[in-house]
Amino acid sequence: MRFALRVYATGLWTGFFPIAPGTAGSLLAVALYGAVPALPLGSDGHFGLGPVLFLLVVAAIGVPASGAAEKEFGEDGGPIVIDEVVGQWITLAGLVPTPFVLILGFLLFRLFDIFKPFPARRLERLGGGVGVMLDDVVAGVYAAIVLRLLLHWLPVGG
Repeated sequence: MRFALRVYATGLWTGFFPIAPGTAGSLLAVALYGAVPALPLGSDGHFGLGPVLFLLVVAAIGVPASGAAEKEFGEDGGPIVIDEVVGQWITLAGLVPTPFVLILGFLLFRLFDIFKPFPARRLERLGGGVGVMLDDVVAGVYAAIVLRLLLHWLPVGG
């Protein structure tokens, strides 16, 4: 596997973390989300184009990178964490990266990624880079919905 694809698919090597590599990949995503500049689109400044563009690029490259990485690491192998990066970013997309939002979003995504509610587990079975990515996309969508509901209902937050 080419060096660049390996670095990409393993989330800048976080996939080689000896304990919970998926969690390490999610933490990388949270750190990157806080670092990528948001270009405000609305007058309230709460929606940024920078993170959304980053998400689309990472996802588009993540599918073939994950597929190539499976040849080396096995089906949805532990070191492949670019899917966690995408799912975590779906969870946070468009939100201001306050510490509360980042922590709650991280926890919710990890919960949905671990338990894989319908149809995540079914989509995972598609195999290849698409299967690797789609279960985390679903987990990210579920986490995004719950995060936004909690931010609406809670007296603190983003």
